[in-house]
Amino acid sequence: MIRNDYIMQMIQQIGVLVARIMNKDISREAMSDEFNGLAGQWIGLPVNILLSLPKEHVYELFEDSDRMVVEKSYLMAEISHAHGVVAESEEEKVDFFTSAMFFYRKCSGLVDEPVQKEIDERMNELTIAFNNKAE
Repeated sequence: MIRNDYIMQMIQQIGVLVARIMNKDISREAMSDEFNGLAGQWIGLPVNILLSLPKEHVYELFEDSDRMVVEKSYLMAEISHAHGVVAESEEEKVDFFTSAMFFYRKCSGLVDEPVQKEIDERMNELTIAFNNKAE
């Protein structure tokens, strides 16, 4: 229950930010600042460091912290997804979306229904995006 409360609060914070990104109501710098704030609050590291490391290493850091691994994975998935949406090149987009799928898979099945529904929707969106790129 507490895990879902944390994640639902995170979803609300991220939802507002993602809506602004999709509506182009936010600059890349402002997006980075807001994600840095969220990452600092929930993970304890700046986004640029998290995004510069291999996704497997980031996940190991979450596991080593032994706290809120699912919540951190969900946030990292959302951060990667949002960066993929605004990526300037197709290669960057694919890298960010691949990272997002990795982190969504890490928390999928470990959360209650409302959060699982969000994860499933995101994974479906990313699967469709990958399929469209392959065509």
